[in-house]
Amino acid sequence: MAKEAFNARGELLRGTLSKELEQRMVKVLIWSVALYASETWNLRNDDVKRPEAYEMWIWRKMENISWSDHITNEQVLTMVG
Repeated sequence: MAKEAFNARGELLRGTLSKELEQRMVKVLIWSVALYASETWNLRNDDVKRPEAYEMWIWRKMENISWSDHITNEQVLTMVG
């Protein structure tokens, strides 16, 4: 459901907005959908990895980084700030 919300926001993928505004939109529009009712979730260690993986998917998609590019998650996070 959160991926649908991200893909529905085409301006995040086209790069017509400033990077700071794109990041703010992701935090407000996408994470609110992804983490809906998260305070009631019972999390195991494996469940913690899913939101982290989703976050990296979003940042890589916004920066047009392919999965085959050998760029670490730390490098991606420094690119987006």
